[in-house]
Amino acid sequence: MGKLQRIDRVQQALVKQTKKQLEPDEHRLEGVTAIEISQLLSLARNTVSEELNKLVSEDSAIKIKSRPVLFFSKEELETYYHCSFDTDVSFKSLDDLVAYLEKKNPVEIQQDQAQNQKPFSEVIGFEGSLKASIDKLKAAVLYPPNGLNVLLGGESGVGKTSIAESLHRYYEEYSGREIPFIYFNCSEYFNNPELLTSHLFGYKKGSFTGALEDKPGLIEYADQGFLFLDEVHRLSNEGQEKLFTLLDKGYFSRMGEADTKRHAEVRFIFATTEDFSEIFLQTFLRRIPVSLLLPSVKERPVQEKIELVVKFFQDESRKIKQDLIIAHQVIEQLVFKDYVGNVGEMKSEIQFICAQGYLKQIEKQSKELLIDSSLLISEEQFEKDARDQIALNELLNGQNLHIKADNLRSVTNYFVPRETINDAFYDFLLKEFSNLKNSNIPQKEVSAILQKKIDQLFDMRLFEPAQKNQSLRTIDEQFENRMNELTQYISELTGISLQPNLKEVLGNHIYSTLLFMDIPNDDFYLYSSQLMLGRLENYDISKNIVEKVSELFSVELPKTEITYYGLFLRKLKQTDSKYHRNDDCGVIVVAHGGTTATSMAEYSNILFSSNLLKAVNMPIHQTVEETLERVKNIIRINDYKKLILLVDIGSLVYFGNLISEEFGIDVLLVKNINLLSLLEVSREVIYESTDFSHLLPVLNKKGHLSTLCKKGHFFDSKVLIVSCMTGLGTALKIEKLIVDVFQEEILQNIRILTLDNSEVQDINRIHQHIRTDEKLVGIVGTVHTEVPDIPFISLEELFSEKGVERLLLLFGYDMSVKENRELREQVAKRYIHGLSLKAIINHITVLNPERLSIEVSQIYDDICQQLDIASNEKVMLRFLIHTCCTVERLVINKEYNTSEYNLSYKDLPNEASVIKMAFRSLEVSYNVQFSPLEIKYVYELLFG
Repeated sequence: MGKLQRIDRVQQALVKQTKKQLEPDEHRLEGVTAIEISQLLSLARNTVSEELNKLVSEDSAIKIKSRPVLFFSKEELETYYHCSFDTDVSFKSLDDLVAYLEKKNPVEIQQDQAQNQKPFSEVIGFEGSLKASIDKLKAAVLYPPNGLNVLLGGESGVGKTSIAESLHRYYEEYSGREIPFIYFNCSEYFNNPELLTSHLFGYKKGSFTGALEDKPGLIEYADQGFLFLDEVHRLSNEGQEKLFTLLDKGYFSRMGEADTKRHAEVRFIFATTEDFSEIFLQTFLRRIPVSLLLPSVKERPVQEKIELVVKFFQDESRKIKQDLIIAHQVIEQLVFKDYVGNVGEMKSEIQFICAQGYLKQIEKQSKELLIDSSLLISEEQFEKDARDQIALNELLNGQNLHIKADNLRSVTNYFVPRETINDAFYDFLLKEFSNLKNSNIPQKEVSAILQKKIDQLFDMRLFEPAQKNQSLRTIDEQFENRMNELTQYISELTGISLQPNLKEVLGNHIYSTLLFMDIPNDDFYLYSSQLMLGRLENYDISKNIVEKVSELFSVELPKTEITYYGLFLRKLKQTDSKYHRNDDCGVIVVAHGGTTATSMAEYSNILFSSNLLKAVNMPIHQTVEETLERVKNIIRINDYKKLILLVDIGSLVYFGNLISEEFGIDVLLVKNINLLSLLEVSREVIYESTDFSHLLPVLNKKGHLSTLCKKGHFFDSKVLIVSCMTGLGTALKIEKLIVDVFQEEILQNIRILTLDNSEVQDINRIHQHIRTDEKLVGIVGTVHTEVPDIPFISLEELFSEKGVERLLLLFGYDMSVKENRELREQVAKRYIHGLSLKAIINHITVLNPERLSIEVSQIYDDICQQLDIASNEKVMLRFLIHTCCTVERLVINKEYNTSEYNLSYKDLPNEASVIKMAFRSLEVSYNVQFSPLEIKYVYELLFG
């Protein structure tokens, strides 16, 4: 879609939203944000913001410079309020807009704003380089009872007098009354100490020749106010000492009246261009608690230099009542010039330039007062720092500056708003940082989350060229030369030539970074400094590039830049025709569900523009064996020499060793797969390496459970879990039965693991008990486990005629082999004997097994009769084993913890009461008590 069409869409949306706010039943003048329109039109917020600002510059939209920035359709507001907007009117808030719409004159609004400005706001840098100094001055002047004396230092012309006057106005506003402010330059009388003393302290009639009457000194005129002593280094030691009494005691004497003490409350502001310690007595310096050194123009940030230039032109425009048009080249020359006399020299030069322009205007009889490069005192070319040049271009948009004599706009209102960083990397990081910081998440976690979000952002829009590249078109030749040197350096380091689109992306990033660096944000740097991608193979290259950028552009970059160039190098590898992924390495995703694996693989393939990932779904009706066979077919068709296998849960985690064993290849197995781990694997394989020694530590470091199945290193042991709902006691008896029947010759590579029933309901808890060189082959128990895909054998099946064969299959014996069938017959003979009722009951070691078995058999018959249940041999066998083991456990006080079950008999079916009554004889005979939970188990055993 073309640029014209997009801006039209944005304008239509702005008109629609403005109209909506002006409807009679709504009428809420709230404004429209760029985010709201971006959501309405499904466009990027940066793009919408760009178009809205263009509408403002084209006089089609009104802008409110609040936080967030608000916009209105100009035409809709003018139509509704029957007014006309002046294109130069600036609105800082909705209140100012409302005042304008109520027919208040724009100049009056600006005058109100000027009157309501904070003290010191007329001082350039009051919220920048001078902020710390001004804060100290405020504290000094307000400190009770009479404030603290202040010493201001700095080169000639840095603005010491202006600061002193602003401090006076600040205290006047604070106190709500007029306060004296007396200025005195000590250099005028430094050769005559007595005359200097008489001016400061006053004199008595007749105290010296010419003293014809009593005269008060400046100290008395400054009583209850300020005395500003400029060039105070001209004050002799004697003069300094004469001030001690006043500074210490608050009183003084006029010249010639030593017996009279006069009191005065004076706030002294001293100013000097000299070194404090070399000029003043230490006794004098100790009496001045606050000493400040003001920066020179050279030490000021570039934005403040620009503000100073604009302010002085603005002052001259109002003074001579003439509109000015100042050429961009003039501002550039004035901003980058080295001033010996600092602010004072800059102001004088601008006055003289305006005077020359005024003369030209008279001679040409022109209406406009044009300030162009022909009026410059010197056309000397000064070296321009790249960052400062960028800031100047951004703030003034490379255009001439128009200043109206009757306009009281603040200096910063002449600047183009810098709303966002024109770079996806920092634009993204700043937003995410702001959101995460406000969420009270710990610093380390913020860094980790930011890192993952950066990875997700990679290749989506991070390295897309900007649709509008105006910034690079306005930069000077020096910047372009440095960029050429940088791209050549990167090519030499990597052996890869940068494509034009990546050069453009890199140039925009450096441009935006240099601009961004001019906006200090210590908190952001604190967090972002932990985003280094030290895991990258090309970390050293990234670091070298950052050092090269720092050298070329004379700026110290944050560690965040190492992260950026690490990602940039990934992209560079991707575009290099010499770099190819190892296609012998396959990547297969296997997941439960009809479309789960396909959906994740498709998303990753589309994102990375590849067909890297293959998918195998496992619908609920599909067996593990069928799923494994589908995976094997993919390997056969593609002839993979190694495989990255990503699986979710269940027995799929054992596919790695099975495949490695059958195909004789290394398999990197990633368990508990999700979309994030899938994207990270894809990114590493595409942009980094298919070397498993690289991938394995990277994935594990990111928290993705990964193991390497090496060819020729298969399972040394298999694990069979035995579990019972009645606890470990019964499970141990089943284990003994299996050991007795199968004996050591078969179980030499089998570990039987007995676990509580609660331990086998979660695959992650099961894995805690199994070593990496072991394979879980199945679970034997009384209650079916909920863990998917793990073979389960119930006691009913275990004690059937198929029990032997089922276990042998789990142990890995192929029944199609003759010798294995013969082994099955041998084991079956022992198995039949071991499953006799007497043999099973003999597992009871404390109680009399024969007596107990008779009692339990009778109870089983009674329950079947009362509940009309058909007697079943298999169910009876389970009932006998379970009940006998339970009674023995209760007798020897091996209590089964039921505290986590809040269960009562009223929660059980009606049949449970019959079971409870049938067990009453056992409770009396053995002095035990069956809990509701035990009765519930028996009920489920009979009716399950």
